[in-house]
Amino acid sequence: MRVLTAAELDAMTPAEREAAYQASIIRDLADVPEQYQHVIDEQRRLVLEREARARQAS
Repeated sequence: MRVLTAAELDAMTPAEREAAYQASIIRDLADVPEQYQHVIDEQRRLVLEREARARQAS
């Protein structure tokens, strides 16, 4: 994903800025760059641990 500079953002119309913002949102975990996969893995681990504790408590 390309990073926009402040100058590029300033040169855009509000609609172009909104489109650029919307395009930057990752909506599917499969699209997360590999360098951040460890963050997803850690969050999954935490959720599984929380769910296991909740099952044990009930």
